[in-house]
Amino acid sequence: MGTILEAQAIVKAKDATGGVFEAIAQKVQRLNRAAQSLNRDVQRQLDIGRAAEQQIGRIEQRASRMQRLGGAISTGAKMAVAAGAAYQGAHLARSVLEKTVNAGSDRAHEEVRQRVSGMSDKEIAEAEDLARATSAKYKSISTTEIMHTARNIRAVVGTFEEATKIIDPLMQLRVVAQGAHPEKAEELGEDFDKLIKGMEIKGVTQDHAKFEHYIDNMAKSINVFGDTLRPTDYYEMFKYGRASTNALSDQFMLETAPTLAQELGGSSAGKALSSFHTQFVGGKMSNKAVEMLDKYGLIDKAKVIKTKTGNVKGVLPGGIMGGEYLSPGQEDPYQWVNRVLLPQLAKKGVTDPAQIQEVIAAMASQTTTAQMMGIFATQQARIHKDWDLVRGAKGKDAAADFLNADPKVAQEAVKKQIENYFGETGKPLAGTYTGGLNWLASGMNYMSNYAKDNPARNAAGLGWLGTMSAVLSADGTISLFNGVRAGDIAGNFKLGLSKLGLMMAPIVDIATRQDVLPGKFRRGYQFDEDKFGRLIDIDQQDKALPTPHNRDNWFGRRVWAMRDANVKERAEIEAQLSDKGYAPPGVPGRGLWAGSYTVDDLQKALGISAGTQEPAKAEVVGNATLETTVKVEPSPLFQTMVDQRIDNKINAFKSSGQGSTGTTGSTGKTMPEATAPQ
Repeated sequence: MGTILEAQAIVKAKDATGGVFEAIAQKVQRLNRAAQSLNRDVQRQLDIGRAAEQQIGRIEQRASRMQRLGGAISTGAKMAVAAGAAYQGAHLARSVLEKTVNAGSDRAHEEVRQRVSGMSDKEIAEAEDLARATSAKYKSISTTEIMHTARNIRAVVGTFEEATKIIDPLMQLRVVAQGAHPEKAEELGEDFDKLIKGMEIKGVTQDHAKFEHYIDNMAKSINVFGDTLRPTDYYEMFKYGRASTNALSDQFMLETAPTLAQELGGSSAGKALSSFHTQFVGGKMSNKAVEMLDKYGLIDKAKVIKTKTGNVKGVLPGGIMGGEYLSPGQEDPYQWVNRVLLPQLAKKGVTDPAQIQEVIAAMASQTTTAQMMGIFATQQARIHKDWDLVRGAKGKDAAADFLNADPKVAQEAVKKQIENYFGETGKPLAGTYTGGLNWLASGMNYMSNYAKDNPARNAAGLGWLGTMSAVLSADGTISLFNGVRAGDIAGNFKLGLSKLGLMMAPIVDIATRQDVLPGKFRRGYQFDEDKFGRLIDIDQQDKALPTPHNRDNWFGRRVWAMRDANVKERAEIEAQLSDKGYAPPGVPGRGLWAGSYTVDDLQKALGISAGTQEPAKAEVVGNATLETTVKVEPSPLFQTMVDQRIDNKINAFKSSGQGSTGTTGSTGKTMPEATAPQ
């Protein structure tokens, strides 16, 4: 509601009172302006109070959530310490908060990934139930990890239903891999993602029986060569084997290839198999290779394709001797070398290992092919020994042995089951946690924009952010568990720094807001702070500028151009403020809070003389009646009513100064001109 001023004056006298009442009217107007300013300031402070109250309410809600979380975590921590007495319980207890947040976030993250991959809510729920049951069976693998694997398998086999059929054997293989590489347990998740992809390349994921056969034999190889063979070696052989991957026989891939992977590494073994396939199955080879194959009777020259110039272009299918070991699905480089190549070389008298290596080097088109063929031609005893070891080893059923008897795997099981507990505990908090992070991200976005426009004022907010980050990382867990503790430091009192930061948050928030925080050398404004602040900046710039004596040289022109620009900008800002109803420049208290007014401001605003100035004197003689009603209503939230009535018996009016001038006064249309009594 706007301010309403009413003034009535009834004067019965013969005098020159016009000037006096004009001064009274001016004082009333000044009082009106002061009341209006007071009204704005009261409303502003009420707005500040409401903003602070709302902010404190939000902080209290967050603190309440953290308190409830602290209670849940405290209970979980006690259980963790009891269960982990044999497994670094103290370390686990100290990392409870971090584990809860991470485990809950990982679980929620995996659910989001399942949802965006196209899995229905029913499939997600079934995947989580399946993962829980599988984790209970294979305790060294967490529920979240199994959910992750289920999603990846679904992408390979096509449906979630098909994926559920191969989860169990794959988890058995993973436990076996944990037993072989307990120090790399955290890396196995990525290894198995690649392994699943490699088995898709091999084409065994669509055949459940064949998939289990591969899993079982891979487990045997890992149990035998665990220190030098990892699941990713299979993936790399499948990946870099390219066209040969699907053509190679199962026996070769599961019994001979592991030995080759240990010798060359997974990727190099795959490349060697690919180049062998390209030359001896695809028929792409050099002139020298064809010449060597022909020399030892290994090629059908009628199937050699040559260019017009006589260079070898390729060999037609079936052109290489020993096709039974080169056919799709039955390809076996080891058997071809030992049952075809070596007998042909022996017919020509080449039996010495060194000579065999020389022939192979000249016959193979690629060095990796020559290296592989050389291993197959000279290390048969080693390869046969590996066959026997793999065939006699336990397969995926060895997972039960590791879970029941291996302390390293048992430690991993404790860790993963605690992770499950934290995941289930933290999962309901994931939404709040994500919302808090999004709130922080929005706040940082605001701060970045704020810093761009107000770099000097950004220090307070940045300092608070750094402090909160430091204290949360330093004592987040301790303060949640211990809160206020006595007897720890000087003064026998300690308050968790993160809690202290939260308590200060509403104060810092209000104090660092753009429309509240006073800048350096400034008084605080609530509204239009940017405009009033810019006016102060312009004044300071003008004061800092020198006053050149010569306005015609380059320096003088530059300085006065800056002054003229400031004058123009000041006029534009003042015009904008005037349009909003602000008083002109120089009016005391313009735009300030009520608490910023000084006694001099109020005296100047009301026209009251201050200091040693002698007030105006007047003598009134005669009869006059002056009635003044002032009604001030700043806002609906703050009601102030002021009624003032003045009755003076005036017989006559005499001024102590110069003689009166002007016309007689009138109180308006309803009152005639005042005249002297007759």
